[in-house]
Amino acid sequence: YVAMRDDVPRTSKFEAAIRRRLTAMPNATVVDIGTGPFALLAVIAARAGARKVYAIEKNAAAAKLARETVKKAALQDRIQIIEGDSVQVVLPEPVDFVVSELIGSIATQEGVEPIIRDARERFLKEGSGCSGMIPARCQTCIAPVAYKGRSPLAKLFSPKDGLRSRGRPDPGSTLPLRVKASDYELLDFLAEPQILEDFDYCSPGSGADSRCQDRSFTFQIPVEASGDGKSFSGFAMWTRVVVDGEDVVEVRGQPDSHWAYVVALMTTTPVGLPASGTIALRSRIDYAASPVRYELQAEIPA
Repeated sequence: YVAMRDDVPRTSKFEAAIRRRLTAMPNATVVDIGTGPFALLAVIAARAGARKVYAIEKNAAAAKLARETVKKAALQDRIQIIEGDSVQVVLPEPVDFVVSELIGSIATQEGVEPIIRDARERFLKEGSGCSGMIPARCQTCIAPVAYKGRSPLAKLFSPKDGLRSRGRPDPGSTLPLRVKASDYELLDFLAEPQILEDFDYCSPGSGADSRCQDRSFTFQIPVEASGDGKSFSGFAMWTRVVVDGEDVVEVRGQPDSHWAYVVALMTTTPVGLPASGTIALRSRIDYAASPVRYELQAEIPA
């Protein structure tokens, strides 16, 4: 929670979008889904002029701290903390817009799709359209990479080689690495990124409406990224958030981001690349799984 709060580019752009929205519709009502212990976006909305903010938090401990935060800010008359799962909560009134930050290092991994779908159907006033959602969309970018690993000195002082995701891998697969945004130099990007998934908050049924999505990608490897000494390790994925029509937050290029790169290592050892060619990727995303399941298969030139 602290890292999220202190992610200045992310927080400042969410704040700017909320202020723009409330300038256009003063005294609006707002719901903040997943407000967290600092009730950060709820406090921003209240101070920016929202008449009422309903701040929903599923975690009991975080909800308790959120109430204390609101009390210290003297905003009890403007912000109501509601403890519970947003898909089960009933608001006292329809709201003008929804704010949320339920985004993982892979955009939809935290199960944002059903939450936003439900919020659009039950919380928003009729006719709200795209003005009813902040952010507007979240995307997962993907690109082939060579993972350089950490230096012996770095391993000595920090033995963990990246932070592997929790859970157990399926037979024949490996858990991905989570590489901090500040450690971007460990990744050698081999091609221009493409969009693996694109979730539209304004029309949640248009993106992840299929419970299982299959896609194919072709990455052109430029000459300077191939040839002697160049290798392929797997794919890096990272989040890109379109906050509104003016602001975008992207992990790549932002080393102080609280989000991380998720690196799917496709081989136990890096594979050399020829002088030129393409890397083909087939992906499957199972949105019905909990958590969301991602499968990647790659073909590299011989």
